Amino acid sequence: MDKKGIVGVALAIITLVVWQIYFAPKPQAPVAKSPAGETGTPAPQQLSAPAVAPAATVAPSAPTDKTKSPMPVEVVAEPKTETVTSPAVDYLFVNLGGGISRAVLKEHNGDNGSKVTLNEHGAFPIGAVSEVAGEEVLGSYTVSVDRQNAGVICERTTPEQLQIVKKFTLPKSEKGTEAYLVGLDVTFTNRSDKPCKSSGYYVYTGGAAVIHKTDNPMYTSFDWYRGKLFYKDVNWFGAGHIPLIGIQTSQEKAYFSETADKISWTGVRNQYFATIISTAEKNGGGVWSRRFPVTIDGKEGFGIEGALGMPAFTLKPGETVHQQFSLWIGPKQYSLLKKLGNEEDQIMNFGMFRIVSETLLSSMNWLHGVLWNSYALAIIVLTLIIKSALWPLQNASTKSMKKMQALQPKMKELQAKYKEDPTRMNQETMKLYKDYGVNPVSGCLPMFVQIPIFFGFYSMLGTSIELRNSKFLWVHDLSQPDTLFHLGTFPVNILPLFMAVTMLWQMMLTPKSGDQTQQKVMMFMPLIFISFCYNFASALALYWTVQNIFSIVQLYLTRNSTAPELKKLTPPRKKR
Repeated sequence: MDKKGIVGVALAIITLVVWQIYFAPKPQAPVAKSPAGETGTPAPQQLSAPAVAPAATVAPSAPTDKTKSPMPVEVVAEPKTETVTSPAVDYLFVNLGGGISRAVLKEHNGDNGSKVTLNEHGAFPIGAVSEVAGEEVLGSYTVSVDRQNAGVICERTTPEQLQIVKKFTLPKSEKGTEAYLVGLDVTFTNRSDKPCKSSGYYVYTGGAAVIHKTDNPMYTSFDWYRGKLFYKDVNWFGAGHIPLIGIQTSQEKAYFSETADKISWTGVRNQYFATIISTAEKNGGGVWSRRFPVTIDGKEGFGIEGALGMPAFTLKPGETVHQQFSLWIGPKQYSLLKKLGNEEDQIMNFGMFRIVSETLLSSMNWLHGVLWNSYALAIIVLTLIIKSALWPLQNASTKSMKKMQALQPKMKELQAKYKEDPTRMNQETMKLYKDYGVNPVSGCLPMFVQIPIFFGFYSMLGTSIELRNSKFLWVHDLSQPDTLFHLGTFPVNILPLFMAVTMLWQMMLTPKSGDQTQQKVMMFMPLIFISFCYNFASALALYWTVQNIFSIVQLYLTRNSTAPELKKLTPPRKKR
């Protein structure tokens, strides 16, 4: 590997650095507080009470008609809740907003033996409806429960005599997609003697926030789908800065709002769980979202909440309009989301290496089923399969690097002979490669092939609900860093450190080719990779460590093989 090789390695490092800057976890800024002790964004609902919106309003998400007559003032009633149980989820319904205030997932454990609770910090119930996005005065509904048929009906009539009836159909299964899928039918009926005109309405997704303080905040996001995935994570709302330099480029944003057509669904998610509202007719007309401050285990950060905008309608006296939705309130499990049939699996947001991530995830889950239900063993075996498939490419690369080693004396002669003429030196170097059949870039091929696989693993392992609470040796949870202890406030994570050691070991065994500059560049690779893996899911460090060990074994097996014979290629004869 010569100059082209250096360029290849440099491009690989640049790719990793750019990914780290723009896509890797970013620390959440501490919540700014005013002198009065209030936060700069709307406060989250207190955990001691149900998720009932306070009797206050915030700035609307989009320009409103200033000439429109104000809505009659409605007295906010006392909050009342009703708990309805399904096989996999306990739903807490609240009268204010007429929706799901909390959803407790029975099959998923949080911290200290508690169960994972979705919308724990959100100000709006899931399925709440309002005419203005972000409107916090949510009307009082009557909540009727049909426990025999797993149904809940929330009903209210506005001061303008618009009757709103929301029927929730709860799951009856504890397995598969049906365990977390809730049906929602919303009906508007004009009970007045005058036409009723609505400029549209919003249906709320509830809120999402990190569940554990070590969860990755970059996955806390509001998503929507209209032919492709769009999203805004919690960091988008903060003031913009130029990476590394820190110069501010934009102000903090209070909310996000956009008008669009043919929106299939919207949702809020954290690293491993999501709430998604899908429309049967794919007729969503807008989206709205904002972030809010939360404190998890003493660590300040942000959650996010959002809503799906629906089209305007006009009702004559006695006329009715009906809209059907489905609510996914559960884990971000790819195999289940894919069965929903409305591209809800896109909320996994695997990125540009989506196909690689999906293939790796499906393979890992299959291996898990045949390897004693161990995800650690599944990752190890999957890594060995991939490395075995790449064995011929790695061998070809090693032979090429050995040829480069053998060419070093001749290359030094050229460098000495043409040191005053760089152009001629490059020409003669390329001719030398051609004469001896050496490809200077072939040594980099295994690295280039592994970059999509690495990022595929990076995206997949960072969001795989299957890894939560999966143990391996000293690792208590493969979805979290494998912190054994702290030195002060610094976590000591063993797997990423061991990974860096195996990378250095592998580099020491790899045949040296190229100049000293190239070798110094390669020495930075362990630092780049450890920056990716140190505070990430320990499963990623496990994968990269195993592939390093495999490469080390391969190098030991091939290092004593006969060096390739270096001889000039006979140029083909020209046809007469």
